[in-house]
Amino acid sequence: MSIQRGIIKGTKAYATLRSDLKRGCVLPPIVLAVTLELRRAPADYFADTDLAGLSEALSCLTAPQVYIIDGLQRTNALRQTAAELADDALEQFLGRPLRIEVWLNIPFGAVAYRMLLLNAGQRPMSVKQQVEVLSSKLVDDLADIPHLSIFRANDARRRAQPGQFSLSKLAQALQAWLQGQPNLDLRNTVMEELLADSAINVLGNSAGAGNDGEGPAEDGFKKFVNWLVELDLAVGADHLHFLGNETALLGIAAAVGSLERSEKLSKRLWPSLTELLDQVKLNGADAIAVSTFERLRQGIDSSKENVGVATREMVFVAFKEFIRDGGDTPMEECWQIAAASKA
Repeated sequence: MSIQRGIIKGTKAYATLRSDLKRGCVLPPIVLAVTLELRRAPADYFADTDLAGLSEALSCLTAPQVYIIDGLQRTNALRQTAAELADDALEQFLGRPLRIEVWLNIPFGAVAYRMLLLNAGQRPMSVKQQVEVLSSKLVDDLADIPHLSIFRANDARRRAQPGQFSLSKLAQALQAWLQGQPNLDLRNTVMEELLADSAINVLGNSAGAGNDGEGPAEDGFKKFVNWLVELDLAVGADHLHFLGNETALLGIAAAVGSLERSEKLSKRLWPSLTELLDQVKLNGADAIAVSTFERLRQGIDSSKENVGVATREMVFVAFKEFIRDGGDTPMEECWQIAAASKA
């Protein structure tokens, strides 16, 4: 993978693991998420015991279609061990069976939940790093959202119209949504643990069964991004800077994520956001009071506080206030309440 945590080479534990691999030790299964176009639903292959057909489909996989969910360091250890062997020893090593667990075509939210959960007891890989690893899968999962265009890091294009977002900003928005906070200091290991547990809780709810207990629930972050794109289009090209600015994006994502985990306020979340979107579609940027946001943002004293941190916090508080009040308080008033709370 092009984005992964640093390979552990020098530790005694991993040196011992490579030595054991050369002697034929058995590893726990490596868990992979695979995105693959199939002629039938995966379950149908097993129902008809058509394992040959499924095996044939899997044999055509390419690297971009595979994501390592659990076992990244074991995979690195296998590669390093193979590089240390030659001739008959290498042939014997490569001929041994390897146990693989494959999750076929599961949605992004479920992949993210399982990845965070499987790494929760280890913590050598931060939430931020895990979100970065998942970002390529994020692009696939959001691809069918109408009017959304995602720019990757090496893309020469820039945001020129509503609906265009960089992958890095969407990945940051995912992290803010997962952790329910607009400003994160993950240098604090205790905070990292608490936020990871919170992220697992949010994703577990999002990736669980639907309201009828049978079908899968709608991916919470995908639902948020779909709403975000519609809001961006409604605000219009004259205000590209509003959602193009990561401070507003992260503040809104954190507010939505924070209230997703609130048993009391989660019921108000989507009715309030839908009401706001309807208002903006009807009245344009004035309904979300973009000019008031800009005026208050520019009034932040940079000699006393970090403008980016303060702005993200103001957006976070304003949207929580709007949702907490069930969409009845105008956004202009919510901005003022948020600014006053920081005074």
